[in-house]
Formats: sequence, structure tokens, C-alpha cells
Amino acid sequence: MSPVDPQRIAQQVAAVRAEIADACQRCGRDPASITLIAVTKSQGPEVLSALRACGIHDFGENRVDHLEEMRRAGGLVGDRWHFIGRVQGRQLPAIAPVVSALHSLHDPGHLDRLDRACQAAGVRLPVFLQVNTSGEASKAGMQPSELDPALSVARSRPGIEVVGLMTMAPECGVHGSPEIVRSAFAGLRLLAAERSLPRLSMGMSGDFAIAIEEGATDVRVGSRLFA
Repeated sequence: MSPVDPQRIAQQVAAVRAEIADACQRCGRDPASITLIAVTKSQGPEVLSALRACGIHDFGENRVDHLEEMRRAGGLVGDRWHFIGRVQGRQLPAIAPVVSALHSLHDPGHLDRLDRACQAAGVRLPVFLQVNTSGEASKAGMQPSELDPALSVARSRPGIEVVGLMTMAPECGVHGSPEIVRSAFAGLRLLAAERSLPRLSMGMSGDFAIAIEEGATDVRVGSRLFA
């Protein structure tokens, strides 16, 4: 793990924010409506102070053990932790009490266990249901046909607040063209709009500008901030 360079991180954050602003200008949106989640999954706790100095207080983690390490060693009141990784049912009791949002509820079978964990922790957890809109077998997420039954169950559980949907698009230039990426994001936007869900967690380092043009409210950016 490379030493933290606060000046370099500040430059990268500024560049990402400029791209967010440009994308918002193209589609007539307010940059303040976009939550930039710094994905710190491959970083040490010392990176948190550099990000906070840039005004970032939303951090994304995809492993429970690393989430706990980061919170224990570098967490402060006011930090907002987002769990963005593939969820295992046995992890839910550890996740529910400490995160501000769960972005990756991909298995409807986890809903009851999550609800029990949330109620035990005394929280009503904001949750994004993860939908596979790319059609790639390698991507997690329920199929669009599974969304309505899952949403019905989730909305009946007092510990769960479904705030939106999440997806992962094919990687630009690797598994998909920008048009295919855009289609995956547009598909999620339509699914959310039809169900009156206000938030869309979509877009990562390589495609967040496209995601914003297609309605993303929460973008998950990691490697671009630490390059």
C-alpha cells in the first residue's frame, strides 16, 4: 500500500468533481444532488483524513473485516459508511448497526435476516436493491422480474427502508461499449421511476459520468481518487 499523498488525493478529488459538474451540466442537473462515495476498500485508515479535508464524508467498503478496521482505526462521528460488496447472510448482523446504507442487497432471500438484524440494532436501514441490468452472468443482482416481489417484501419489513436501486454496468472498453454501459444504467433508471424509488446507486471510476447522465444519485468512485 503506497503512502498517502494528501495533495495528490486533493487533485484527484477535484478532477472527479469537475467531471461530475460537467456531466450534470450536460443533463441539466445540480452537482449538489450527487453523492460522491469514496471507495476505500484497498486503502488504509490514514486515507480518511485526506478525503475529509476535501469535504468527503461518504466512504464505501465491500468487506466487513475491512469496514470494521477502517471504522475502528480512523472513523469519526459524521462519517457515513456505505456497504457496496456482495452480501452474505451471516454478515448482516455486523453490517446493519454500522452503515448508513446498504447498496448491494442482491438476494431477496436475505430480506428477512436483514430485517431481524436491523430491528435487533434498533435501526431502519436505507437499502438499495441490486438489479442485474447488464445481463452478465458475472454480475450480482436480482433479475428485473424478481424486483417487484422483493420490493413488496422489503416494504413490509419495519427494519428496511428501500431508497433506490443499484447496478453494475459492463466495464467500458473491456466488456462493453459506452452504449451498452448507458443502456444498463438507463434500464435501472426506468425500473426505479416505475416504482417511485428516488435514488440510483450506479457508476464507478470508469463510467460515473455516463451514470450521472442517466440519473445516478450515488456514484462509487475508488481508483480514480487514488491513482
